[in-house]
Amino acid sequence: MNRAFSKISLPDRSAKPRNAGLTMVLDKNLGLRGLQDMLESGAHTVDLVKFGWGTSAIQDADLIRNKCALLREHNVKSCPGGTLTELAYLQKRLDWYLTEAKALGFSCIEVSDGTVPIAHDEKLGIIRKAIDAGFTVTSEVGSKLTEEDKRITLDDRVWQIQTELDAGAWKVILEARESGTQGIFDTKGTTQLDLLHQLLERVDPSSLIFEAPLRHQQTDLILSIGNHVNLGNVSPQDVIPLETLRLGLRSDTLRYYHMGYPSITIGLGASSALAAARRGDVIVVVDALRASSTIVTALAHGIRHIRPVTSVEECVGEITAGERGGHKVEQVQFDNSPLAFACDEMVGKELVLTTSNGTECLLAAASNPEAVTLVGCLLNATAVAQAALKFAQERGCNISIIAAGRNNQMASEDLIAASEITLAIPGAPVLGDIKPITSADFYHSFLASDSGKNLSKLGKTADVIFCASKDRFAIVPLLQNGIIAIPQ
Repeated sequence: MNRAFSKISLPDRSAKPRNAGLTMVLDKNLGLRGLQDMLESGAHTVDLVKFGWGTSAIQDADLIRNKCALLREHNVKSCPGGTLTELAYLQKRLDWYLTEAKALGFSCIEVSDGTVPIAHDEKLGIIRKAIDAGFTVTSEVGSKLTEEDKRITLDDRVWQIQTELDAGAWKVILEARESGTQGIFDTKGTTQLDLLHQLLERVDPSSLIFEAPLRHQQTDLILSIGNHVNLGNVSPQDVIPLETLRLGLRSDTLRYYHMGYPSITIGLGASSALAAARRGDVIVVVDALRASSTIVTALAHGIRHIRPVTSVEECVGEITAGERGGHKVEQVQFDNSPLAFACDEMVGKELVLTTSNGTECLLAAASNPEAVTLVGCLLNATAVAQAALKFAQERGCNISIIAAGRNNQMASEDLIAASEITLAIPGAPVLGDIKPITSADFYHSFLASDSGKNLSKLGKTADVIFCASKDRFAIVPLLQNGIIAIPQ
């Protein structure tokens, strides 16, 4: 292809025929001319066209033959969709169905059990039968019925994927439906990033096709996996727009591909910190009221380093501080108050700190010694954002901002602080269902939060007001080898 604007450099993209970076189009009702129009502009971007569910069974056979022939001319695989396979199985006409599909010119067969229950051994047998009949075979994992799909565990999905690949499936399609509201997406179509990342830890993404009909889903997957991700259920009119996402020719991915900007995920709690550590992200742990603020303040006033611990029994050292539920722990010298360390009386000393949520998140983030773990809050929001961006660009990885939360729920003050850190990297794409928010008055927002109200009842209003100051300090605490310090 003689590409227009050919001196504009673009990211690498494998050419057809390819095994990764596949685009599977869902054809719901294209006529021959409509298919020709799509291929005229986008044949080089399309790898497989699936004739949706049972649509081809109510169309003229010659039209189907002509469409399959046209796709073959453009090196695009054609598939009648899994619903017809299920119906043929149900009616005990599988052999005839495969013969008919071959005669019509289809090159690919999808084997699914999303509506019709099929014993797994039988499903594997159908995969092998279709391969023996000369087809490229895709299988599909997941149910089209929402409640049934929710009951499929991650272990079950992984087992089904692996056994179907072992049976010879070329790719396994992850069911999300035409609406994009199943599988790795919730009922609102939001990408469940934790589920996605858990899946990717166990399955090679090149063996999967992710049904992702919506632009933000496609963006999430491209930014999470790369432009070599296999995407399906793409509408014909979205073929070229999707390719621009893959190549950074749309604002959603431009800074990621052409300016080296990482993606940012805002997560909650220790489990998200562990997942970010496994991914090797640059991690910023935020516990605005008060662990992060106390760590930043203590180091800014000369504390040599801070050793975070999760239990009270471990909190032993030169200077000790800790709380549970905002209350000072009896065995330590100080509670978790940043104002206790806003002085010059502890210069050069070690602080051992234990808190309800913050220290647990810090140690979870540091579970991967190769990951970078920073401490952030409103007090150092801009500085920690710039440091996280620098680390991520140097290491070629993404950023996770982990809010410690309160009682396993998002704390509004943590989300405000995490949002200010995120917004200090303008244009970086934000993935996941936790989105940045803004506050017109940090002091009011912190005081009105549940944590702020609790601390005020305990006589710690001054702490809340202090923690609600933005960019008071320009230091960036780094956690390495169990010790938090300012990098030299």
